[in-house]
Amino acid sequence: MIEVGTEPGTGVEPLAPRGAAATRAGVESVASAGTAVAAAGVETAAPGGTAPGSGVESVGQGGTAVAGAGVETAAPGGTATVGSGVESVGPGGTAAAGPGAEPAAPLVRATRPRNRRELIIAAARELFSRDGYANAAMSDIAAAVGIGPSALYRHFGGKQELLHAVVSEALDSCLAGLYPAGPGELDVLVRDFAGSALARRELGVLWQREARHLPAKQYAELTRRLHAARRTLAGQLSAARPELDPAHTELLSWGTLGVAASLAYQRVELTSPDLVARLMHRVATSVPPGLGEPRLDAPRGTLRHRSRREALLAAATELFAERGYASVSLEDTGAAVGIAGQSIYHHFASKHDLLATAVHRGVERLWVDLAEVLAPARDHADALRHLVWRYIRMALVSRHLVTVIATEAEHLQEADRLRTRQFQRDYIAEWLHLLHAVHPAMTPAEARVRVQTVLTVVNDVARTPRLATRPGIDRALYQLGCELLELKAGPLPE
Repeated sequence: MIEVGTEPGTGVEPLAPRGAAATRAGVESVASAGTAVAAAGVETAAPGGTAPGSGVESVGQGGTAVAGAGVETAAPGGTATVGSGVESVGPGGTAAAGPGAEPAAPLVRATRPRNRRELIIAAARELFSRDGYANAAMSDIAAAVGIGPSALYRHFGGKQELLHAVVSEALDSCLAGLYPAGPGELDVLVRDFAGSALARRELGVLWQREARHLPAKQYAELTRRLHAARRTLAGQLSAARPELDPAHTELLSWGTLGVAASLAYQRVELTSPDLVARLMHRVATSVPPGLGEPRLDAPRGTLRHRSRREALLAAATELFAERGYASVSLEDTGAAVGIAGQSIYHHFASKHDLLATAVHRGVERLWVDLAEVLAPARDHADALRHLVWRYIRMALVSRHLVTVIATEAEHLQEADRLRTRQFQRDYIAEWLHLLHAVHPAMTPAEARVRVQTVLTVVNDVARTPRLATRPGIDRALYQLGCELLELKAGPLPE
């Protein structure tokens, strides 16, 4: 839940754009991306299980995501460094602009460079990924480029148009590395893709968190392009590993994309794509256990909370995940449980209170899981294996909660954002402590990248119904997570 995830970042299906209900049936999406705690071949739509489009295959970084629980994030408005070697940032927080994504230096007013449009896109890319689309004003972007707002509007008619240009450019730049390799040239593929993903490392957070603000038509068009890239990757895996069945090809292609998505939640300085390429290769060559057919049409249970407060919290969490916090009203939440909007105030002071309670619930659940893992553990490796398993189970069962933490934390009030940020740092530190004890020679930077990759891939798959509903997916993710941490999987924890 410290991430996202949606199809691109991890092969997870993307969330429905903000303001548009997730009802476009038939859109294949991927989410994380991600992580949030963080993110995503998956035919589906928003993590709510409904696809927002008309038979369009879409990918959402599930999303990554994102990044998911367990992803360290800096709250919107926080600081992000460009290739600075600081701790990772998770969904709802700041994203690090990696090599090749540095913002242009402010220009002197009255100059009109020919590449001004590109400079505007670069500045907007940094501000959107660092502070969030909702918190970045057009005047902020103009100031970053050294121009007046009127000059900015000569290039882009509005902020949504600029967001579309930013996400489109990041998507194409990041995924460009998937195409040069010849059929079956897996080593060339991961080398080139790792390089392009690192050069546009902001894509994970831009896709999983910010693309939700785009109109449905633009969002669907971008998800088509993302899914076309995923099919290219799946084709390369099939050519290199003809023994793979379609289910495994689907999982491993999303997992490879998830490695790319996880980079958005890292502030670790990576001067070379070698580690990223090794992690992609590890995913692409994994041999996970068998997977069943997805259960997209499985009926939902009929039992509900007797407590009105818990029923409201569950309904709000699902609505925030599917539509976005800004697009959900208290009346919507009340209607979902059959009560008048005003009656909600008997249980929650405001919509902000609902969001903060949901995030706090997720945070506390992670700490309870961690305590229950540490208490009976025989050694650090045993504890780490159990922690991977518990996180996977939590993400698969509570995908809406994972999505909310990954994509909506930017809407928390400042004090709650700061507490969430501190939690993410502390939670990641627990993983890093265990991993260091198992692999004392592993550098802190590599350990952090590996942990964030695991969390992002898990979050993305959890938010991708076509993957998350496959029988055996928990075991497959457990093996994959252990491999990414260079940990012997051993028998499944009880």
